[in-house]
Amino acid sequence: MLDPELLDRLAATPEKNAPEVNAALAAEGRTTVLLALVRSSASGAEALRVVASRVAVEAVGLEASYREAQGLHETDACSVIDELERALIAHPDTPLAARDVILAKHPVDPFFVLAAASHPNPTMAALERAASWPARSPLLERLWVALLPSHAFGPLVTEEWTQDEDSCRREVAARHARDPEVLDQLSRDPARNVRRAVASNPFAARERALLASNDPAVEVRARASAALGEHAGRVTVDSARFAAALRAMHEGGALMADVAGALGGAGSSLDEEGAMWAARLLPRERVVGLVHACAENESPASVGLAVGIGLRDPQDERLGGEEDYRELVTDVAKALSPRLERYGGLTGKARLAAWIADGLAVSSAVPAAELVADFDVGPIAAEPLVLGRAMRSPGRLVELCALAASRNTVTPALLELAWSEPALSEELLLNLARKATRVRARGHDLPDDEIDLDPHCRSLSVLEKVVLAACRAVTFSPRTALTVVALDSRRVRYVLTAMPAWRGRLSGVMLGRVLKQNAGALTAGPAEGRFRGEQMRGWTERMLNDIELAIALAIGHITVEVLVERVSGGRHRLEDGVGLAAAADARAAVAGVDAIKPLVAWSTKQRNDAEGALSAWVLLENHDRVRPASMIASAVDSLSARGVATSVIEALASLERRTPGRVQTISPQTPRGKATVASAMARAYRAVGGLRDERA
Repeated sequence: MLDPELLDRLAATPEKNAPEVNAALAAEGRTTVLLALVRSSASGAEALRVVASRVAVEAVGLEASYREAQGLHETDACSVIDELERALIAHPDTPLAARDVILAKHPVDPFFVLAAASHPNPTMAALERAASWPARSPLLERLWVALLPSHAFGPLVTEEWTQDEDSCRREVAARHARDPEVLDQLSRDPARNVRRAVASNPFAARERALLASNDPAVEVRARASAALGEHAGRVTVDSARFAAALRAMHEGGALMADVAGALGGAGSSLDEEGAMWAARLLPRERVVGLVHACAENESPASVGLAVGIGLRDPQDERLGGEEDYRELVTDVAKALSPRLERYGGLTGKARLAAWIADGLAVSSAVPAAELVADFDVGPIAAEPLVLGRAMRSPGRLVELCALAASRNTVTPALLELAWSEPALSEELLLNLARKATRVRARGHDLPDDEIDLDPHCRSLSVLEKVVLAACRAVTFSPRTALTVVALDSRRVRYVLTAMPAWRGRLSGVMLGRVLKQNAGALTAGPAEGRFRGEQMRGWTERMLNDIELAIALAIGHITVEVLVERVSGGRHRLEDGVGLAAAADARAAVAGVDAIKPLVAWSTKQRNDAEGALSAWVLLENHDRVRPASMIASAVDSLSARGVATSVIEALASLERRTPGRVQTISPQTPRGKATVASAMARAYRAVGGLRDERA
């Protein structure tokens, strides 16, 4: 056997060796020899074939010997096999079969895909993989398409891809075609990225002229009107064009200056799809400028902008991340304030939410499957208040829920809407609940982050299953969580144990901690049955705070008659009527509506005199009768004359969260009454798009 040192010396200058010598070196040499061969342009096809074969078969041994030769420890990073494969797939003389084997090993690595596809002699497998590599948006440039060698696309391939259902392949055909008939057909393609590719093709002079004057997409017109740059010479993995295309593949495409400029300056002439993507991709200043220019009219551009802002990724660092997103939401809300008279007295984020919801309700720019997928990033459109306004058709909601059930993740807002839709089955609901994703909390114990399932919409057994399936990821409202707690003796004990540490208002977060911590234990065995009626317990004889009173009512440890007597007689000064109403909802669900009739009667009688009573009265309408807007307005006017009623503001905000658009119909006559309703609307929508700070 030859001396390894001699082999290293021979491999150091492959250009001086005969092809047979290099092939022999590839067969006998150690890893350093293989590295030297693949790095040299003088290595022939046979030597590279042998290297590729050894890498495929002896990868573990080659890496181990290289580690030993270099004195590397087991914990040290070593990428010698990766380096060999990268050099092989980019080498101009590596055999086609060897390149396809390497590409099959790295099918989703942008470097290997681009290096194989931009090769002077690419294989069809490499071209197909690069051609189908998607962009995040049809407005983003797939820079790697221009690097594919045009000579690799024969007439048959071009004709086949022109008819392909995948617009990505049609785009490649449009960029590299030479046949006038093919270019004419592709210039009328429904996909804007395909037409823009025709506008980028230097062999499509006639089609470019027509696109420049007639295309409905402003960025296609701009591309067709501009002079095309010349890029000569072969692209190598070390070139700037390769690096730019590789970066674009990692990022899902690149927003080119001409496209951004055309979108930002188009104003109301934008088509709906273009406006939608402009709102999702352009910097904040340009988006706000488009809102100023377009939002006032009910045009396709206005609809597209509304949908695009609703679906914009809040955490996209390319657009400034969450901080810039919150600024955008605030700036757009301000821009909408003097516009959109159809929204009457709505202001701020409430008007923004209504505008986005109206856009979602009528838009055709985003297919339903893509819409459900877009909810995963947590945009405004996935907020319960916005989605609830947008889902005006039960059929649309059923379609979205069916699509969501087939995914791995489900936004909690869809679960909340699905709960109230009778056309959806228990099985589908449980499927959605199991897949519900955790949403990022926007503040401390905010009701805005709670999902509210009305315990009276479905059976208690279904409610229990859904809540226990989703409670690790979802925070449920107090009335939802309290109902589930009241069904099982163990949960009651857990809540009573945790209750002494709770302060402030009763929140879903408090109850959710108990459900999450004990969810495993609660589902491991059969539920502990418990008496569902009311029975005075000793611990309730003392003075109770609002949280304790609400929990005692929900679990039946105090009778409604005693509770009403204490509140009416002044022994308990009720401040949190919202928490009491949640507890009453739970009690009614567990023991029947008759159980809380004395409380409903008390709140009806005292609504004009006590804010706790008015708060409870507003939220307990399902157990009495729907409160007319005029009656609520009159009660708010009467009570607000005595001062600010914080509990009433929170109750009205809760009413708006349950039925988006409800509170805007309430029109008090007094300045203080109007201020109360305005404060409630601001409170209901304050977290839409994120809070700018804790005071928001």
